[in-house]
Amino acid sequence: MNPLDIGDVARQSGVPASALRYYEEKGLIASTGRRGLRRQYAPDVLDRLALVALGRAAGFSLDEIAGMLSRDGQVRIDR
Repeated sequence: MNPLDIGDVARQSGVPASALRYYEEKGLIASTGRRGLRRQYAPDVLDRLALVALGRAAGFSLDEIAGMLSRDGQVRIDR
């Protein structure tokens, strides 16, 4: 699938671009590169953002959510 630029991800997820950059800084999501000045993301970033939103709705902090999500896209939840 084609990569999505930051504007596409913001529109489709409802998460502002500024929050996407912050989530990337926190290690919650990762860009696949840049096209000009715009960050590019794999389409599965939308699923990952849905998990972040679910974690936030459940009352977890971003640091706690980052601890539950590995860089390879797998979920690591200590049960």
